[in-house]
Amino acid sequence: MSSKVVSSKDNAITMTEQTNEQLRHENIELRAALEARTQENMLQNEVISTVGSTLKLDEVLGHLVDTVVRAIPCHAAFFYLYDKDKERLTLASTNQQYKKLVGKIEMALGEGITGWVGMHLQPVILKEAALNDPRFRYFPELEEEKFQSTMTVPIIAKDRHLIGVITLHTAAPYEFSEQHQTFLINTAALAASAIENAQLYENTQRKLNILTTLSVMSQTISSGLYLDEMLRSLATLTVQIIEADLCAIMLMDQAKGRLMVRASSPNLNDRTISFQPIDVDRNVWEKYRDFSARGQFPDLSAHALERLNPLKDSQYKTLLSAPLIAGTEHLGLINCYFSKTRRHTSEDQTLLSTIANQIALAIKNSHLVDMLAQKNLVKGFFDDLMYGAYDSEDSLRQRANFIGCDLTKPHTVAMIEVAHLDESDTDENERSRAFADPASRPLADTLLQTEEDRLVTHKRISGQIRRRIQDNYPGSVLFERENLLTCIICLSKDPTAARLKTWLRDLARQMHTEHGVRLSIGIGNQCQILSDYRRGFAEASEALQMGQNLNRDGGVTHFNDLGVYRYLYKIARMDDLRDMYQDQVARIANYDRRKGTDLLDTLETYLECAGNLTKTSSRLFVHRNTLIQRLERLQSLCDIDLQERSNWLTLQVAIKVFKLRSSGI
Repeated sequence: MSSKVVSSKDNAITMTEQTNEQLRHENIELRAALEARTQENMLQNEVISTVGSTLKLDEVLGHLVDTVVRAIPCHAAFFYLYDKDKERLTLASTNQQYKKLVGKIEMALGEGITGWVGMHLQPVILKEAALNDPRFRYFPELEEEKFQSTMTVPIIAKDRHLIGVITLHTAAPYEFSEQHQTFLINTAALAASAIENAQLYENTQRKLNILTTLSVMSQTISSGLYLDEMLRSLATLTVQIIEADLCAIMLMDQAKGRLMVRASSPNLNDRTISFQPIDVDRNVWEKYRDFSARGQFPDLSAHALERLNPLKDSQYKTLLSAPLIAGTEHLGLINCYFSKTRRHTSEDQTLLSTIANQIALAIKNSHLVDMLAQKNLVKGFFDDLMYGAYDSEDSLRQRANFIGCDLTKPHTVAMIEVAHLDESDTDENERSRAFADPASRPLADTLLQTEEDRLVTHKRISGQIRRRIQDNYPGSVLFERENLLTCIICLSKDPTAARLKTWLRDLARQMHTEHGVRLSIGIGNQCQILSDYRRGFAEASEALQMGQNLNRDGGVTHFNDLGVYRYLYKIARMDDLRDMYQDQVARIANYDRRKGTDLLDTLETYLECAGNLTKTSSRLFVHRNTLIQRLERLQSLCDIDLQERSNWLTLQVAIKVFKLRSSGI
């Protein structure tokens, strides 16, 4: 009996000890779980504190990486952010070992395990052999051959759109616990709002910086800097706004149809990279301009875009560009280069287009200021030379050299008046036909419907005349006032001006054919010394005015060709000249105006042909009988005998004087 009691007591003690041991183990496990949960709560609170402590995205992501690495045993933690414009996941933060890869690792949705998670918005947890998973994509920079286990979770916004992906790796096979999974998923949820807020803050700050820089750009444009200095400043500001690695501003050489780099930031003059001139393909240029005007990326081939790139075989991988256009004038192109492959958004293009418009305005204003200054300088030089109103010959020669005129060489003065062939140049019959049949209208009348069109065309034609004269007679200078071009033509290659008149006549014919305009040109005699120029201007002016009266279709008149008209010109300017011959001519002219006839021209031709009826009818393109009828009508209007040869010379002079007077001389 007693032995049974002892045995029972021993068993009870043993059971009690076992129970106590079990309780101790449970207490230890509970304490460990409590500590783990407490640690997890502390870390979770730390995450909450982190996401609410700053709006700087880099700082938020850096704190999150540190917290996750402390909370979950892993060898590497990668935070990827999704760029919806580029449709790519980019490594945004990681632990210290891989910091140098931030911004350099990118992948598309569906690419690799990280891309798969981003596409499907579902976590992936692999205990071991992660490299054998069919979704895996190997990045040698990340040394992923060292890793066995991976846990990847998406960072999802409240509206279920993707913000990013968190990926954890371990070197040895490791089974992530349910608590680890919960912690990382909760961290991702907390990070979503923090990242969105930080991105919104950074975007707001970026736009504020852009507005500030645009304000600086506006101040630069209105600062009055020289063009090259201003363009360098604008290129630097563009680099800041667009966040580019290089900005190049090219201007159009209108004469050669080429784009030349005028400014860049940073300056590449001291580097091995060099810019090449671009021969502009007008079709590519027009297409590029049309797309940019609509705020779109040009739908051009890689080859076409390359033709607008002055940097060949450089280290830059992405090019964003926009044309510089003021009104309808193509001024140039602005190119922004990026070292990384970058998919640009419509916002990027709109921003660059805005900058391009500002730069185009600055260039145009600078051109206008330079043109005005140059025009005033040239005008002052021409006026002083024309009127002999200069202080000293040395100062005048210096001013001449400054505008490209060497007064030690022989020159001649020419005056060119440009007139459009419109309805004012046609007779009533021609106007009636043109009204009835638009296809028969003169080219200029058909094309130039508005004054603005007329001015643009006139500017283009004047520019062509200027370039052709300066190309064929280097060293020539011109001054334009309204539709009159006054030229000091250098004769260094044509000392006697033997071919000048013929060349100018060909130029007038070309302008008439190409643009439907009439050139009236007056030329003076050669100028060897400064005092000759005052006479040269007067001769060219007189030749122009008299040539216009003698030839309604324009043409070229040299002062020496005027002959007797030089004297008639002076007579015609006398207000008190009045005789019977003038009265007879005026009577015929009044009859022509009333009846719509041309008897005065008939009489003038008859007198020039010395009364020869056959020759006169041939020159007038009329039948002999028609001519006789006209002469009979003329005789009925005149008190003097038209058959009397002694009256012919006086009558001829009277007709020419009358015509000179009628023209306003």
